[in-house]
Amino acid sequence: MERYIYINYAYEDYRLVQRIIEDIEKTGVKVYHGSGSEERVAGSVCVIHFWTPAAHTSRSYRKVMNYTLKHELDTMLFHLDGVQMASELDVQLDVLHALFKYKYQMMSQKAKTADVAASVEVKSEAEAGAEELSIKPENVTIKAEAAAAVKSAEEPVEAAKSTAEEPMAKEARVRTENIDETQKKQLQQQETEKTAELLTTRDDLFAEGMRILETGTTREDGVKAFKYLRQAASQGHTEAQYQLSVCYDRGIGVRKSIIEAAKWCQMAAFGGHAKAQSEIGYCYEYGQGVVRNIKEAVSWYEMASAQGNIQAKNNLAFCYQKGRGVHKDVKEAIRLYEEAAAGGHASAQYNLGYCYWYGEGVKTDKNRAIELFKQSADNGNAKAAQMLKILSQHLFMK
Repeated sequence: MERYIYINYAYEDYRLVQRIIEDIEKTGVKVYHGSGSEERVAGSVCVIHFWTPAAHTSRSYRKVMNYTLKHELDTMLFHLDGVQMASELDVQLDVLHALFKYKYQMMSQKAKTADVAASVEVKSEAEAGAEELSIKPENVTIKAEAAAAVKSAEEPVEAAKSTAEEPMAKEARVRTENIDETQKKQLQQQETEKTAELLTTRDDLFAEGMRILETGTTREDGVKAFKYLRQAASQGHTEAQYQLSVCYDRGIGVRKSIIEAAKWCQMAAFGGHAKAQSEIGYCYEYGQGVVRNIKEAVSWYEMASAQGNIQAKNNLAFCYQKGRGVHKDVKEAIRLYEEAAAGGHASAQYNLGYCYWYGEGVKTDKNRAIELFKQSADNGNAKAAQMLKILSQHLFMK
C-alpha cells in the first residue's frame, strides 16, 4: 500500500509554499498536493494544512480541512504569514521537524512489530554485557584510583584559592555588586536559550509557555511565554494556537492585534477546539478581526455546540431567536437556552428568563422567569441584577 502525505493549501498562495513543499520532497517523503479527490486525502497517512493569507477564503482549502475534521484524519496545521514568513528558515525547519517526527514514529512502530524475537535477543546480549561490566574488579579499581587522583589534585588548588581570596574578597564583592542591568538581562537570555534547547516537542514548548504565563509577573515573562506558545502553535499544537490568540487579543508578550487573534483562533477552531470555535463564531458575527459574516458565525456556533460548549449554545440560541443567519425558530432557541442555562451560563439564564417573562416561544411563567433571573444574577450577570431590581420596585416579586 502506498504511503504518502497530503499537503493542503490555498492555490492562490502556491508561491508562498512552493519552496517548503520542494524541501519536504527532497527528504524522500512522498507528497501529494494541489487539487485532489477525497479518496486521495483519505488515503494519506497524514494531512498537512498550510494556513496562508488566502486560506480562510479558499473553498478548496476549506473543503479539505472540513473533510479531515469530519473523518478525524491525522492532521497537522502550520501558520505562514506571507512572503517574509514563508521564506524564514525556522518555519521550514518547524515543518520538517514535525514531518520527520511523524515519519520516524511510523518507522519505529513498524520496526517493533517486524522482528520481536531479534530485538529481544539483542536486548538480552546488551543486558549481559552491562552486567559483566558492572562486576569487573578492574573497573572498580580504576574508578577508585581516578577519584583519589581527582581529590589529590583538587586540594592544593583549594588551598591556593583560600589564600588568594582574603586580600581580594572586598574587590570581588564590589565587582559583583556592580553588575549592571544589561549583564543581568544577558544572563537571563542565555538561561532562556539554554532552556529552549532542552524543549524538543510541541507539548514541551506549550507546557513551558503556559507555566511562564501562569506564574510570570513581568512584561519579559509575557514575551517568553509568547515565544514558547508561538513555537508550539507553529508545529500544530491546537491549544497553543488558541492561547496565542488570547495573547494577541490581550497584548500579552506581543503588540495587541485583533486580526492576528482571529487568525490563530480560527486555526485552533479548525483543529477542533470547541472554545475557539465559539469565539471565532462571535468574531464573524460582529466582524472582529474578520469580515462580518453571520452565516459563517452560525456554522462555527453549531460546531462548538455539538461539542457541548454552552457559550456557543447561548449565541446560537440568540441567532435562532432573532433569525440571524438562520430561519427564525424560537422553539429551537428555547431548547438551546435551556441546555446552556442548565450548564450554568449566566447570559443563557437571563435570556431564557426573558422568554418566560414575556411568553416568547414558551407559555408565560413569571415565577420561572424570576427564578432564572436570580440564578443569572448570582452568576454575575448585571442585566439580570438590574431586572430583579426593577421587578422588585414594581412589586412583581414577593
